[in-house]
Amino acid sequence: MTGDLPPPPIVCLLSEHREGSLLQIEAEIRSTSVKSGTYRLLVRKQGSSGSTQISQQSNFSIASNSTVRLDGLRISLEPDGRYRAQLSVRIGAIEYTCEREGPDVSTPL
Repeated sequence: MTGDLPPPPIVCLLSEHREGSLLQIEAEIRSTSVKSGTYRLLVRKQGSSGSTQISQQSNFSIASNSTVRLDGLRISLEPDGRYRAQLSVRIGAIEYTCEREGPDVSTPL
C-alpha cells in the first residue's frame, strides 16, 4: 500500500562532489507546494590535522513542485578524514532534517 501514500511536503537531499582533496557538500530542498522558511547546513569534519565545524543558514522560498539548490560548503579533506553533514529545514513549527556521512568510499581521495 505504499503507492497510496502522498509525497512528503518537503524532501531534503545532501550530495558530495570531489576534486582531489576538496569536497563540495551540496544540498537540495524539494517541495510539493509553495513554502518558505529557513535552512541550516552544518558540516563537521575530522582528520589527522584536527577537527572543524562550518555552518551556513539563510531564508528560502520555493514554488510548488520545484527544487531549491543550495550553494553548499567546500572543505579540504585529508585521505583519512571523515565528515558529517546535516541539513535542517524549518517551515513554521515543523523541522525536516537529512544527514550524510562520508566521504563516499566508492571514490578514493
